[in-house]
Amino acid sequence: MATARPPAGSGSGKPKHRRWIVHSHEATQPSHVGAMSDINITPLIDVMLVLLIIFMVVTPLAQKGLDISLPQPPPPNAPEPPPNVNTVVLGIEEGALTVNKNPVTMEELETRLKDIFQARSDKTLFVKAAGNVPYGKVVQAMDIAKGAGVERIGIISEKMIEESGGAAPGAP
Repeated sequence: MATARPPAGSGSGKPKHRRWIVHSHEATQPSHVGAMSDINITPLIDVMLVLLIIFMVVTPLAQKGLDISLPQPPPPNAPEPPPNVNTVVLGIEEGALTVNKNPVTMEELETRLKDIFQARSDKTLFVKAAGNVPYGKVVQAMDIAKGAGVERIGIISEKMIEESGGAAPGAP
């Protein structure tokens, strides 16, 4: 009788058995079950560094301001400068505008100021407005003055008038 021969290339006389490997999800899960107690902060650090770089780049570009020239105190032993008699004062009250105490309308204001400031080297205007005048009217008058060639605008307050020895507009 003939005996069974082993398959070719097996080397041993035993028949080969195939093994099936079954992968389960349990094998890929960590051994402990439950929530992780540690937070992975690596992505948070990356986001923080990107935000830091953005703020470092944007901050110098976002700085804006007004160019102003504040008056400097006189030197200690300097003589008192004579008062400037050529100052132009724009008075704004509830119903009237005045330029150096001469009445003027809002429409005539620009031509009047152009006539005054065209030959002057010092193009400074002082604005004195009553407290009950709407802010928009004061800004409109200052805008007209800028359009007429005024380079600097000073504002005279009631406190400044009181300190200089003059009577405040609301004082008896």
